Parts: sequence; C-alpha cells; structure tokens
Amino acid sequence: MAYLQSSKKKSTFRETAEAVIIALVLALFIRTFIVQAFKIPSGSMLPTLQIGDHILVNKFKYGVKMPFSGKVLVPISEPRPNDIVVFEFPRDPKLDYIKRVIAVAGDSVEMRDKKVYVNGQPFADKYGVYSDTRILPASAGPRDNFGPVKVPEGHIFV
Repeated sequence: MAYLQSSKKKSTFRETAEAVIIALVLALFIRTFIVQAFKIPSGSMLPTLQIGDHILVNKFKYGVKMPFSGKVLVPISEPRPNDIVVFEFPRDPKLDYIKRVIAVAGDSVEMRDKKVYVNGQPFADKYGVYSDTRILPASAGPRDNFGPVKVPEGHIFV
C-alpha cells in the first residue's frame, strides 16, 4: 500500500512537471515565431500609442524568419507606409524601437520646414502631432530641414 501511494505522488509530480515543461516550450515557440508583447517606452508615438501601452506584434506578417538571426526564410509581404514596426536599434540591439513607416525602398524623403515629403508630395500624416512650431535654420542641423534622400533597397524610413 505504501508503494502505491509513493507511485501516485511520483505520477502527480511527473504530470505537473510535464505540464510545466510543455507550457514553457509552447510559450517560447509562440513568442519566437508567432506573436510577442512589447511595452511602449516613450511618447514618440503619441497620441496613437500611449506611454506604458502594451502591443502584440505579429512576428510573421512580413515573413518567416530564422530565430536569433533575423534572416527571412519565407517572405510574405513588405512594410508599407503607416505600418507600425518594431526593430532593434542599430547602435544598441538590446533596445527595441516601435515606429511608424514613412517611406519604403526606392522612395525619396525630404523634410522642409518640419513637413515631410515623400516622392515630392506632402506625407499624409493623420497620426502626427506637431507641438513645436519653431523652425530652426539648416545650419542648426537636420532637425527641421534635410534631404532629399532615397531609401535604399531592403530599407524603410521611419
């Protein structure tokens, strides 16, 4: 009788351990290949996304990628203007940036007096909020005036 109780305890422990392991593997698979949660860290996307908001990102909207390398194995679609994308900050890959696509490969982008132009046309930015009305001279740097620049193949402008 004592043997049966010991066996039941092992069986219950084993079932619990298996359930936990399966749940962890499934969660890792979902996070790696299907969907991932991100928290909005700054006000750069206001008013669309508030500081502290959480978003779920479809990991395969633009293609199936090789884990940890980012290499696209099966391309599905390309980012389009006004899409919100998440990417690693080039200078610090530990930082994820969440931004809106302004232009895609082959487009010409220019900023004149704080107004963005894509392919010579004003960018129809229904989401942007402009609170700083000062326009700095070009000698102050490329904050308010720059370009035109052509977006290279394989790149987007955010």
